[in-house]
Amino acid sequence: MNSERPFWVTLLINFVIWVSLFFIPFLLLEPRGGISEYLLRIGATSMLTVLVYFINYLFLIPKYLFNKKFLVYVLVILLTLVISCVIVDLYYYFVVSVVQNWHHRPSPIFSRGMWVPLFPLLTGIAIGISIRLGKEWARVEKERRELQGEKLMSELAFLKSQVNPHFLFNTLNNICSLARKKSNDTESAIIKLSQIMRYMLTDSRQEKVGLEEEVEYLNNFIELQKIRIADKVNISFKIQGDNSAIQIEPLLLIPFVENAFKHGVSYNEKSSIQIELLTGSGELMFMVENSKGSGKNAPRLEESGIGLKNVSRRLELLYPGKHELEIRESESQYYVMLKIKLQ
Repeated sequence: MNSERPFWVTLLINFVIWVSLFFIPFLLLEPRGGISEYLLRIGATSMLTVLVYFINYLFLIPKYLFNKKFLVYVLVILLTLVISCVIVDLYYYFVVSVVQNWHHRPSPIFSRGMWVPLFPLLTGIAIGISIRLGKEWARVEKERRELQGEKLMSELAFLKSQVNPHFLFNTLNNICSLARKKSNDTESAIIKLSQIMRYMLTDSRQEKVGLEEEVEYLNNFIELQKIRIADKVNISFKIQGDNSAIQIEPLLLIPFVENAFKHGVSYNEKSSIQIELLTGSGELMFMVENSKGSGKNAPRLEESGIGLKNVSRRLELLYPGKHELEIRESESQYYVMLKIKLQ
């Protein structure tokens, strides 16, 4: 019955359990006549109870109950009970009464004592239903969790894959702009991009990476952006705490930084980008604050593209109930605060 173990092992385990159950009354009550008389009296009932249990467990439940043929199942069970009771009644009439030399032998079939075996028979059927339904529920629940896990991994893989083209689109535009200007920074930008690509194509494929690796990736990204904007923006990246033993999902923080550079750079006004990473007490806190341009052409937060929507969805999947994401917008600033419970 359990596909993970040989069938004969399952039979042996069931045999031991049933023998133990049928011997409990003998051990507790110590009936007259000893073990031989006790076995004679319970012989037919015990064997039929075990037989009905297996028939119900292996055939009737899968064929009728699982296929929602409830009426047929009930009728088959009732017929099985009647036949079993008749067999036990005949056993008492032709075997037990003869061996024990009964002076009064009740008429066989539909006598008053014919329905005595109903209780153990019904108990065997109930036990079979309970165990089989319990195992079926466990199997379905396991499959549901596996499917849910596969769906989750597929969705995460899709969301992660969206990060790469989104980032590459902006970065290649930056390098293209430098190339058009024939800037000496073009080569440096390409080298930085190659370092970033190496991380995205290797380490980011892992389930988790060290926070130090993610920080190095952010630094490379920021340095690449500095080449593009030169000294036009005040940029600060502060790190506090020991990050050596912390593991996080790769490419989780970059959308906030990328969004800050998308909205925090102005060539006409004074602008700034402040990034801070704090770790300690089993928590990670990541804050990004950047200025935004004034006027009608200043982009709004809801226009930030797939980046923030993407990372919000990933956080829901990866840290359900274990993260806080606060995003605020004022007339002059964007503010993002992410807090993740790492334990």
